[in-house]
Amino acid sequence: MSNAPICPACDTPARLTDGREIYPHRPDLADKPIWACAICEDTYVGCHPGTENPLGTPADAGLREARMLLHRNRIDPLWKTADRTVDYRPKGDEDRKFIRKVARSRVYGFLAERMGLTRDTCHTGMFTLEQCREAYRALNRVTYPEIRAWAQTRPGSRSAKKARAAA
Repeated sequence: MSNAPICPACDTPARLTDGREIYPHRPDLADKPIWACAICEDTYVGCHPGTENPLGTPADAGLREARMLLHRNRIDPLWKTADRTVDYRPKGDEDRKFIRKVARSRVYGFLAERMGLTRDTCHTGMFTLEQCREAYRALNRVTYPEIRAWAQTRPGSRSAKKARAAA
């Protein structure tokens, strides 16, 4: 069993329950493990598929909505369309998946730097409401080509290595 996540609202360890309790109207989610705060009403977080490892910290309805909007309106559009926004020429689905995987990592790296976080702690499932707002602002009007250019200047990138070799 995973360590219980801590509720950010009350600092209490969550308890492990399942979808029967959280989503009684959704029989398809009945067996899904979910960590719920024992104190804060309607505050919970799901688990990574097939595990009891939390996807982040428990969140109330407002924080869950903020995390979802951040993904839907800012983060996901950047990486999910990366293969169509720069001069990539994917030859098929495997190429597109690879480009999007790299793009997703770049988006989170960019966001981590903008927010002053480490890449390991830049995870929307761990964000507070204020961090969701900060991330939303940090990605406002940012395009994937800008993030790609940023990534190419990072130490360890192929472009940075080429520039050093040419100097």
